[in-house]
Amino acid sequence: MTVKQAAQQARTTYKGHVSELFDFLLLQVILRLIPLTPLLFLLTPGLKILALLCVPLFLLVVPFVREKTAGALQSALAGGSMNSRDFVNMEGYWKCVWNGLKKGVLFLLWASPFIGVTIWGYRVLFGNAVVGQTDVFSVILAISNLGGGDLFRGIVYAMLIYMATLIPFCFGLAFHSGDRHALALGNRGLVKGHRKGILLVWLRSLVPCIPFAVVAGAALGQYMMSVAKALNQISGKGLSIPMPTTTLLIVLAAFVVLLLPVIPLKSLYTAAMVRGIREEEKHEA
Repeated sequence: MTVKQAAQQARTTYKGHVSELFDFLLLQVILRLIPLTPLLFLLTPGLKILALLCVPLFLLVVPFVREKTAGALQSALAGGSMNSRDFVNMEGYWKCVWNGLKKGVLFLLWASPFIGVTIWGYRVLFGNAVVGQTDVFSVILAISNLGGGDLFRGIVYAMLIYMATLIPFCFGLAFHSGDRHALALGNRGLVKGHRKGILLVWLRSLVPCIPFAVVAGAALGQYMMSVAKALNQISGKGLSIPMPTTTLLIVLAAFVVLLLPVIPLKSLYTAAMVRGIREEEKHEA
């Protein structure tokens, strides 16, 4: 199956199940919010440590939900319902969790450059300052030098370098994107020898996400400009960084309106490609 054929099949399936989309998304959101419920313990000072229950809950819920979601998408591609009862079938639960844990370790490896730079940046910005190295003025000077003396350009360059550390992680997401769909079809070996096609269809699946990226990027860009302006106006009274409240609200609204509804479509691209690979192998056999 070609990338174009997979994209066409994904769009056709998506349009044919629009009536089920709200229920599907609602269930997805609820199931993914379950691991976050222990965060409510942060509201009680003496129980804050219990917020760490988010981690085991995430590992026990999300891998299972992801595999069942792949099965639901395959059901939709086969002409069935996107909200079939198999979605809440607990059969093979621990196997799903184990598969998810193994995949999570791989994703952590793919994300190691981003994680490493994030930890380093956190220590520089919020750790104990070292005069001439990690104090506020030295950091600002270093960023300004990165931009050739222009602070705003330096911030842009620093952000681009930081975002570039996500490239290996994105590649890992694309590389392994077909695995859960192969498992849903009962043959984990389907993706072998077809990684290139799956990578390409994953890239094609980003097209529906462009409107969200444009709105979120514009909002974040405006905020970064206000931060750069605040840094340029730093004085002996200290540094006053504007709160990103409005920016976060815009990004959240864009996520709900522009991104959330197309997430199933994005997943259907890869699901259709893997299903097409199976059909071709059956035909050749």
